[in-house]
Amino acid sequence: MRFNLKKIFFISILIFLSAFILLRPVKAADELIFDTTNHYLGGCQLTNKSEFELKENLSVSTFQLWYNWNQDETSLPVAVTFNGEKFANFDAKRSACDPYQHQWCNADYSINRVFRKGKYSVEIPNNRMCLKPNETGTVRLYGSKDTVSSFPPTGAITNPPGNKEQPTITAARIPGCSCKQSTIILSAVVTSIATSALVALLLRR
Repeated sequence: MRFNLKKIFFISILIFLSAFILLRPVKAADELIFDTTNHYLGGCQLTNKSEFELKENLSVSTFQLWYNWNQDETSLPVAVTFNGEKFANFDAKRSACDPYQHQWCNADYSINRVFRKGKYSVEIPNNRMCLKPNETGTVRLYGSKDTVSSFPPTGAITNPPGNKEQPTITAARIPGCSCKQSTIILSAVVTSIATSALVALLLRR
């Protein structure tokens, strides 16, 4: 069977694309790792503040509020403090909404930050965050659990001088990506089959 340059070119491109797909990391979906209201789905009162305490370190990729939006609103200023110190200020974006009450939607922000164990306070400019009755405002954190040794010692130390506790580093970022081995294997198998089929098709012409 005689190969011509055109066929060789197409086969080379297919091999290159296959290698690119197989070698790139496949990011795992974010998991809900903390919810101030313990998955509460009932009726909401309204507040502009949420207070909570983390008992362990968390690597947080997405910070989320449940918020009653005005029709023309698309972003929400959020201020977060940690143990009384400034931790983060950002604008959360309007995201997925309740299918029946369209004014109730998530306010999401890709924060990609370590939330170390301690007390947090979250404030917004107005009283439209969902408040679970007799508890606190709805804040959900997505990402993964973290250990101190996983992150480099960089960032602002927030513990005051003389505090006997270990200093808390608040500005470390999440390194790398979280990858699912099963997803990578499945991607490899599918890509290999597709490449083989395309090469066979080209060789028949």
